[in-house]
Amino acid sequence: MNSMVPRGTLQIAWWVAPVFVAALFVLPNLLANPLAALWLRLPGLDKLVHFIAFVVLLLIINGAVCHASWPREERNRLALATGLTLAVAVLDEVQQAVLRIGRTAESGDLVADTAGILVGVVVVRSRQLGIKWAVPLILLLLVPVAVVTAKTHQDLKHYNLGMVYEREHDYQRAREEYQLALDSGFESAQLYNAIAWLDIEFLGADPILVEPYAARAYALDPRNPDILDTYGWVLVQAGRVQEGLPLLEKAKALKPTIYCIDLHLGVAYAKVGKNQLAEQYLRSQIALGTGDRFEEAARRALQAFETEDQEKKLFRQDKRRISAEPTS
Repeated sequence: MNSMVPRGTLQIAWWVAPVFVAALFVLPNLLANPLAALWLRLPGLDKLVHFIAFVVLLLIINGAVCHASWPREERNRLALATGLTLAVAVLDEVQQAVLRIGRTAESGDLVADTAGILVGVVVVRSRQLGIKWAVPLILLLLVPVAVVTAKTHQDLKHYNLGMVYEREHDYQRAREEYQLALDSGFESAQLYNAIAWLDIEFLGADPILVEPYAARAYALDPRNPDILDTYGWVLVQAGRVQEGLPLLEKAKALKPTIYCIDLHLGVAYAKVGKNQLAEQYLRSQIALGTGDRFEEAARRALQAFETEDQEKKLFRQDKRRISAEPTS
């Protein structure tokens, strides 16, 4: 079987390819949070990583295919390797879109992946093409990678810097960077949601003025639980509790671990008179033991409940006492 492999063709044990593919799918998901810090500081760098990864993947899969008895011709094996590598690229973007694990599916990733695959093809065929053709082809394929890298950097530089400031709790500077991102023409559900969240939760903005940002985020991504939570909370704060409460309930159902959802539900249920549910969710927020502003807000709301209950008890006692006093 190896005698059918052309001299100079890279041969790799068959198991290396599935191991590398598994690593491409699993490691970025496991390292999503640590990698996010790097991507925030260097927007566009991920496109270069995609490009290099898929150059290597094409070479590995092609090297593994060389051990197969079918197809027999080198060009058909290369075509099979190219198809398999492209399928991996598409599946990687699909799982990012579906799983919601801190990564985002982007068309720019596919451009970088495809360019990497084609560069890998040129490398495999370089003996037949010769340096005269191989080098210009590789340089030409680097152009779309450079374009998507530059575009990603331009689109995300203010948005990413806003997220950096937000993580550092510098909310005013974060809001300014988000506005610069919006003014530059960049638009995403996450950007509108970030603006609405900062405005309503940390910057004390008028909920009526915040609502258009939250509504736009919801229109762009209506099933995102974080966006549902923000939009529902903005509506509750704006006095539109009957509209906001179902959004909060849906957010809780989709993502029970949103760290402030119990506070928001507790306040919303209190506003519609469902005191038992309100108390239940407020206690759940306190039980998280985060020690942050959300726990403090839940404690204040719960204390208000207890004070109100005590006042009602005193009122009933006074009413019974007055009723029991003899009339003259």
